[in-house]
Amino acid sequence: MSQLDLFGDADVPDDPPPPPIPAVTRRYLADLLPAPAPVTVSASARPKLATVKPKLGHNRPSLSNPHQTAFDIAEAISLAWHNAQGGAAIEVPMGVVATLALWPLRGPDAYLAADWWLSLDDTQLLTAFRECWARWWIMRPDLIDRATPLHKWIEDEKPGPTRARAVRAVVGVALTRGLLHLTSSDDAYCRSTSDVLGAVLAIMRSKGAHDALAEVHTPPEVAELMARMMIDGMSLKPGMKFDEPTGGTGQMYRAAVQVMREKGIDPHEFGWALTDIDELAAAGAAVNAILWDLGPHVLIACGDTLHEEDAYARAAREARDSLERRDRLHSQALILAAIKKVEALVQGVAA
Repeated sequence: MSQLDLFGDADVPDDPPPPPIPAVTRRYLADLLPAPAPVTVSASARPKLATVKPKLGHNRPSLSNPHQTAFDIAEAISLAWHNAQGGAAIEVPMGVVATLALWPLRGPDAYLAADWWLSLDDTQLLTAFRECWARWWIMRPDLIDRATPLHKWIEDEKPGPTRARAVRAVVGVALTRGLLHLTSSDDAYCRSTSDVLGAVLAIMRSKGAHDALAEVHTPPEVAELMARMMIDGMSLKPGMKFDEPTGGTGQMYRAAVQVMREKGIDPHEFGWALTDIDELAAAGAAVNAILWDLGPHVLIACGDTLHEEDAYARAAREARDSLERRDRLHSQALILAAIKKVEALVQGVAA
């Protein structure tokens, strides 16, 4: 696990507080799906592990079929994007979904943030997107840099009206179809019940592209069955590493951590290495690693495992570079803040 441990001692700054959500009237969400009826998670139904044990009185929405919900959302997003003439750049709708899923507000009422999102104009929407990705880059630059295809497009200061309209259409459909019900829980177990990014990629990518990349998406039910059989047959010990050479957006890892948490096993104590030849799939896996809370020992590589023997070594170097760049910029920011503080003190004395 030497490749993965490079993340373990990283000096990560304190988490900035989540951006505040202004109080607004719910005039935008007439069509929003109601929150699923909350059910109390019984002590016997969930792991005893302290890091994932539900709090006293902790409620979570219960979706009858989160996998189907994820695919329904993906189909609606695809239709909205193409109806708005968004074009072939499917990394944009994937990036929109990733941003909404990563928004740091968590909890049983977090889905109400949908109304705030829908109240933003185009400029405010892009600003919120940038702030979300910047926040996560400070915390996990290794994963956010791997997810670059999903957020590079937001650097465009003046997107055309067609792009802006298509982005807004995806935001509206994703929120009103209940994306935040799947992704905004404060419990990682609940956030890991589905793979929305994988569903969006599977539905929006053309058949020709699927064939060219030899992509075969494992049905979530099959992944869960395979994960349960694998975990049940293993003697898991902290420090072990899982390796998925053709991991897609991480469906097998999603299933594995669900089984582990049900058994009271902490995924943070294990290493998770994943490779995929498709940069969008690898980007989705990087986002999912955060969303599903796989922990600090995650390495996502993009490459052809059949022809590149050192894909993980290259990915480890890239991840280390990302961490060093974050630390360097953070140090520069601290120095700049200190200089400004001294200047303010000198000006105060002079006055």
